[in-house]
Amino acid sequence: MIPVLPAAEVRAAIAGEDWDRASALLDAHGQAVAQALAKVDFSKTPHAPWLELLDAQHALTEEIRAARDDVARALDKLNSDQRGARAWQQALA
Repeated sequence: MIPVLPAAEVRAAIAGEDWDRASALLDAHGQAVAQALAKVDFSKTPHAPWLELLDAQHALTEEIRAARDDVARALDKLNSDQRGARAWQQALA
């Protein structure tokens, strides 16, 4: 049996910027997959569903990375804007 990828839960964690939860969910799923794979006889089991799961897992990992990068860029811009505002405030004082 192939473990179900908790995509909705991971995306909810991403939306809440809860990176630890998103990562923990993927880690737990990875462990479940490893346990399930230990019981699979690939001479009798099709590979395609497992490869699709791997692709979906990879895509979800990339979603987390992209979201974290977006947040980091936004924070950098906010810090830069704040420094600029302080410089203007000092210049006008």
